Amino acid sequence: MIDTQAIRSKILDLAMRGQLTEQLPEDGNAEELYLQIQEERQKLIKDGSIKKNKTYPEITNEDMLFNPPTNWKWIRFSNIITLQSGQDLKKDEYNSNNNGIPYLTGASNFNSNNKLMINRWTTCPKSTAKQGDILLSCKGTVGKIAILHEEIVHIARQFMAIRVYLCNKAFVMFFLESIIEHIKKASKGLIPGIERNDILSLSMPLPPIAEQNRIVQKIQQANTILDTIDELQAQYADNLTALKSKLIDAAIQGKLTEQLPEDGTAEELYKSVQKERKRQEDDGVIKKVELLPDVDSSNMPFSITSSWKWTLLGNMSYIVRGGSPRPIKQYITTQENGINWIKIGDVEKGGKYIYSTKERIIPEGESKSRRVYPGDFLLTNSMSFGRPYISKIEGCIHDGWLLIRNLNGFDSDYLYYLLSSTYLYNQFIVKASGSTVDNLNIDKVKSAIIPLPPLAEQKRIVQKLEEILPLCERIN
Repeated sequence: MIDTQAIRSKILDLAMRGQLTEQLPEDGNAEELYLQIQEERQKLIKDGSIKKNKTYPEITNEDMLFNPPTNWKWIRFSNIITLQSGQDLKKDEYNSNNNGIPYLTGASNFNSNNKLMINRWTTCPKSTAKQGDILLSCKGTVGKIAILHEEIVHIARQFMAIRVYLCNKAFVMFFLESIIEHIKKASKGLIPGIERNDILSLSMPLPPIAEQNRIVQKIQQANTILDTIDELQAQYADNLTALKSKLIDAAIQGKLTEQLPEDGTAEELYKSVQKERKRQEDDGVIKKVELLPDVDSSNMPFSITSSWKWTLLGNMSYIVRGGSPRPIKQYITTQENGINWIKIGDVEKGGKYIYSTKERIIPEGESKSRRVYPGDFLLTNSMSFGRPYISKIEGCIHDGWLLIRNLNGFDSDYLYYLLSSTYLYNQFIVKASGSTVDNLNIDKVKSAIIPLPPLAEQKRIVQKLEEILPLCERIN
């Protein structure tokens, strides 16, 4: 896959060094442009349209990160812009009735196409940005940058509005994009954020306006190509994901393996699971639960061989929900005797196993939660529901998890593939819908209909998938 983000960063770096475009004598020099900007800003300061920025020291050799072309000039950013900090409004000062001017409250309000998605308005703006201003998210989701296309908006404190004078606004935006990661790393304070001084004190290489225009054109042309590559790679990734899903679905339908008489039958496996369930219930390992009525196999979504069996997930495993001691802050501990507190945030996106936790709870919290052990399966039951993980650690789980304990009826890896299959996930989607917030409860997961192969064939299915799926990764 092509790392388009790295290419974009390199293009911006070359552009800001004057290595993306040719320097032409007819462009003049940046010193002339700089003097025009100062004259314009002095007029606006004199008539009260803008306030004078804080004065920063002149650029020194230490401030110059590289030697720009001879007709460029290193400047303080504060000398070509004015900066408006955002200000939050009180609840009685904004509304959601499309009445007044838009109130921009967070970085999520504008998308990658610089289009605002407004859900609040105000009739008493105190800190406004105008069309053409560069918006920079400085708190919360830090570092998002866009040129404002709306006529006027009120900005909350998560934003700064940067007004540029006599320069190409897109060039200035690209300059900020080229150094935004450096700004974020250099910012101080306990809470990540960008302060006014971080922006105003920047040193910037300034080219003549004609070259600014050519630089913007070059970057935009390159970005158009890179956007197309991103789209194609996203389609490719989607197709690759779809291919993997189809392979897993084919596997759990018995289409990748041969059925062997010596494997025995799934009916025999089913009966052995019920014996194991009763043994664990009698020993007090698990609580006694009533099995659900068996399924009518005459109307199933696909046919299976006679050695397989249609059954319910809950009849082949022990399924219970996690629990959360509340208030959780009172149970969090850093002591060594603390119990691993397994949260959804502890799993890696696309991962399979849970290896560690960021937090622990005091032992007293176990009675209000659910203990899990290495080898147990955890299934998300809300938000991004239906995602399976295998615990490699002992710990407690909150009520955003369902615990699925194998009763020796599944090969562990086969159960993971089964829970990861599109076939089963589609059942979860149907079962989870209909409530205010889509979620899975114990009964919904227990009632999921599954095709059950004999244990020996489960192992062969896993072996076949682990031969094929890595080939898909090599294509990537």
